[in-house]
Amino acid sequence: LKTRSYLAQVHDRFCYQRFAEQVDMALRLAALRRFAKSVPLGLPSPQVVSLKASVKNLGDSVKGFKVSKYFEEKYFWEKANVGPFFLLLLFTPTIYRSLKDAYWTRQLRKMNTEEIISDRYDWLKVSMIQDEVEAELLKQVPSGGIQPLQLGAASPP
Repeated sequence: LKTRSYLAQVHDRFCYQRFAEQVDMALRLAALRRFAKSVPLGLPSPQVVSLKASVKNLGDSVKGFKVSKYFEEKYFWEKANVGPFFLLLLFTPTIYRSLKDAYWTRQLRKMNTEEIISDRYDWLKVSMIQDEVEAELLKQVPSGGIQPLQLGAASPP
């Protein structure tokens, strides 16, 4: 009997380790599912209730936003969260440049595609004209074909 190579043994060890990790993960998920606090059907869990409440509060705060109140001097400097406003001011040139570059890249890509299609149609038109010219020239060839031009005697002296 031949002994297995070192690489085969390493491969087997690696496969066993992966299998053991997968079994460990499956057991961990099964235990988590088994010992997790169950919620009867139809009743929302506490996490879902708190998430819904926070989304509702966010919606109410967005609805209650008034630009005139936000930019009132006393409120702006003492109570308002001015971080997003100044970040917007700081990054406006970068945002503008990025949007402009994205727009022109898209337009030029579109124009490039149109040019490629136009070039293909031009090539097709020229090829069709060449085919027509060749067909007309082939019609003018004599029945025996074109005889080669011979200079001098046919055989050596």
